Amino acid sequence: MPGEHPAGYDPFADIYDVPEEPFGIAAAYWKACLILFSFVLMATTVVLLMGGITPHVIGALYVIPAILFAYFYRRRGVLVVYLISMFFFAVVVLFRYPGHDDIFAAGLQAILLIAIALTVSYLTHFLLLEKRKYHAIFDNTENGVAVVDLTTRHITEMNQRFRHAICMPASVPEPQSLEMFIKDPSRIILSLQSSCTSQSIETTLHRCDGTEWAAVVVGRKISGNHAVLTFVDITEKKRLDLELHRLHEDANLYLDILTHDINNINTASLNYGRLLEARSADPATDLTRNLVRSLEKSDDIIKNISTLRKIQDGGVNRIPLQISAIIKGEIAQFSGIPIDYDGSTATVLADEMLSSVFYNLIGNAIKYGGKDPEIVIRVEEKETKAVVTIADSGPGIPDYLKQGVFDRFQRGDTTVSGKGLGLYICKTLIERYGGSIRVEDRVPGEPGRGVVFRFTLLRP
Repeated sequence: MPGEHPAGYDPFADIYDVPEEPFGIAAAYWKACLILFSFVLMATTVVLLMGGITPHVIGALYVIPAILFAYFYRRRGVLVVYLISMFFFAVVVLFRYPGHDDIFAAGLQAILLIAIALTVSYLTHFLLLEKRKYHAIFDNTENGVAVVDLTTRHITEMNQRFRHAICMPASVPEPQSLEMFIKDPSRIILSLQSSCTSQSIETTLHRCDGTEWAAVVVGRKISGNHAVLTFVDITEKKRLDLELHRLHEDANLYLDILTHDINNINTASLNYGRLLEARSADPATDLTRNLVRSLEKSDDIIKNISTLRKIQDGGVNRIPLQISAIIKGEIAQFSGIPIDYDGSTATVLADEMLSSVFYNLIGNAIKYGGKDPEIVIRVEEKETKAVVTIADSGPGIPDYLKQGVFDRFQRGDTTVSGKGLGLYICKTLIERYGGSIRVEDRVPGEPGRGVVFRFTLLRP
């Protein structure tokens, strides 16, 4: 059927069957001259040997057809060289017998011609295989590839992917000026002329139909003044980046609504609930208390989301801070809970979000510390850092949960409600400040008798 090929068909066999044409002269002219020269050489050999000329001089000329036949015809060329060599040897035997020296020299010359033909044939075949592999990679790569003359700034060769990307018809020949497709290629050219490779450069390329496309260009210099340029199309990536940016802005809008508008309503509801709880004296007080606790949990979630957003959007801005002021400010938010703090006056390197660390850790100790928790906060000053410990007398954290307690959406006790963001925020902030945090048993080896969160902060 049309379009079908027999088994073993090589699609590159016809395309790359002829080697490079020496000096730009067509292979047909070389072959015609070669055949004519060979016939003239054989006729001249007979005439000269009949005239008494030594075969050594004329025999050296047989190297020319030996090389060219093997180059242009390869395996068939070796057979032709074999026949020519046998002709030369036979003619010498015919006209120089019994001159043993001439016959011996002619035999060696014939063997040498066959060896030269075999070597040239093998090397030519090997080069053609390498050329086929090169073109297979060159034409089938996913990116656009072009070979450029750095002196003239002309594209001397391009693969189908690049031709398709610039909308160039197959009928348009090469070379083409690089300026036709890149507005200012000087940056790439100068980089390649000064070194063997150029860094990835994002640029805008022009198509033949007047449209544009975004690409990243990478170049590498090869032999002479030529270089290979690889063009990676990033049009789709840029479109996705714009879409991602738009979605990010939408997410920020929703976070703004959550952390500002909803938070304001939640705060007002929380204040009304606390006022109602303080004035109520009937059995509905439990319902009022549950309402207040639910609003407090909602307030904690909104605060954590706001803190996470600040962490993601802002960089680290470590400044000297008095740690006592931050700790006392957070203790004041938990009125009615006895907290033992040593009142350390250490100065640490952090920012205003350090208060979120203490808010979450103290809140954690109260939430998981059971009834009447005992909370102890200590700060130990060392040479380059301060070590902070927050301990409670609650049921502690089992050993199998300690490893993942700082992971996002993980909690040390699954019986208590929450979103598991508090400890994740603590770990993220402390590591941004250059410190570390870990969880330990309050009484070593007895995880059921309380827990200690120990973290370090750098000192100025």
